[in-house]
Amino acid sequence: MFASKTFIITGASSGLGKQMACDLSANGANCVLFGRNEDKLAETLLLCEELGGQAISVIGDVSRPEDCERLVDDAVKGFGGIDVYISNAGLSMWASFEEVKDLGIFRQLMEVNYLGAVHGAHFVLPHLKKSSGQFVAIASIQSRMAIPHHTGYAASKHALEGFCQGLRYDLEGTGVNILTVHPHWIRGTDMRANAFSFDGGVVGESKRSHNKESITPEECSLAVLEAIHRRKSELIIPNKLKLVPWLKLLWPGYLRWKIRSVIRRQNK
Repeated sequence: MFASKTFIITGASSGLGKQMACDLSANGANCVLFGRNEDKLAETLLLCEELGGQAISVIGDVSRPEDCERLVDDAVKGFGGIDVYISNAGLSMWASFEEVKDLGIFRQLMEVNYLGAVHGAHFVLPHLKKSSGQFVAIASIQSRMAIPHHTGYAASKHALEGFCQGLRYDLEGTGVNILTVHPHWIRGTDMRANAFSFDGGVVGESKRSHNKESITPEECSLAVLEAIHRRKSELIIPNKLKLVPWLKLLWPGYLRWKIRSVIRRQNK
């Protein structure tokens, strides 16, 4: 269903981005892979080619507008146009706000998780208008709620959600679809190991394990690609998380209790 379509995927060197690149390649798509780690990006590129897809890699950082401009230019030069831009690159944190020693992590979270998407959207939208394409933002269920130890992460994802909601209004009548994806925690990725700690370093080997309600990259990727195929405007995965906005509105006390209990179990 994606044969010969051109996809840009940021954060394609690992985790969900890598999985989406592989799944798209298996479906005959052209993939433009973007990330900071050249070696890991090369591994993804090789997998895409082995699966029968055409792919190119671009090294860069979404927090740098000039890198995002170069990414879009290289995609157009390589494949003639762009059908879907998947803004997937992201950073996380795990630290109580009162414990934080390096406030710079809040700026970095906003620069990558929020401004990274803004930069990509700015340069890719003229091309998406030509193809009646789609802009896909991999947000988080934390775009709709917050949890302990994730103040900066939740704030950046709330900003991303607000940006996408406003962008839908600005793009009405252009043929461009905006899809926001709100997944639960995704296990089997480097996201937690690379999450900011209280001192600006990474959590690393002390990372908390995911609970049984988390999802796999494979599950999330297939759901995202199906949502793109159907040109949906929103995806919440797993389905039971669709209750979160209602719980927040009608039973906020229960939602807070539930979140605290989940985090408490993960801290053991």
